[in-house]
Amino acid sequence: MSGRPLRGATLAEDYASAGFGGRLEPGVSPALVIVDPAVAYVEPSSPLYAGVEESVAAMLELREAAAAAGIPVYLTRVLYEDDAGLLGGLFFQKVPALRCFVEGNPLGDWIDGFAPRPGETVVTKHYPSAFAGTSFAASLTARRVDTLLIAGLSTSGCIRATALDALQHGFVPVVVREAVGDRHREPHESNLRDIAAKCGEVRSLDEIRTYLGSLSSDE
Repeated sequence: MSGRPLRGATLAEDYASAGFGGRLEPGVSPALVIVDPAVAYVEPSSPLYAGVEESVAAMLELREAAAAAGIPVYLTRVLYEDDAGLLGGLFFQKVPALRCFVEGNPLGDWIDGFAPRPGETVVTKHYPSAFAGTSFAASLTARRVDTLLIAGLSTSGCIRATALDALQHGFVPVVVREAVGDRHREPHESNLRDIAAKCGEVRSLDEIRTYLGSLSSDE
């Protein structure tokens, strides 16, 4: 293995030559996190509107499958106290559209169908990752979770950040392909490719249904 890009190689060939793309096997104690199912991403007048209605429908399906399997379900939300966005620091300065998530703005509300249910846990965050500055990792560890199923919005931002941090905290990250979305196809696909190559697994909704079903059959 030369360690250099292969001249004339496709991206897949180059990644394979570099040694990317190992496989992580999901464990026996998963949890689901649905990242930021906020109105801002589905309201056409919002600066963050992403046209992700199909992804939202898949997120709902995945949530039902997780509930049926009896695994822990987490939902994250972004929330800032005021327009100063002090808890968001440089992130709030870098992305002015985060003002959608200032307390009281209806764009920060849950998408219809995603209001937290009894037994589900809400993680309030101020940065892209569900782990950054939160007790999410501690909660997962306390519940002996070994695998994190990841759904939500958006692929190139909060999904990628959460997947990377899941890996770094010792949880197998599994991004559910149909249940994540982004405002453009290019960053969506490129980030799914890099997640699969470098920090986690990308599996279809059907694969995850089968996986969850296998957990109950093993009990």
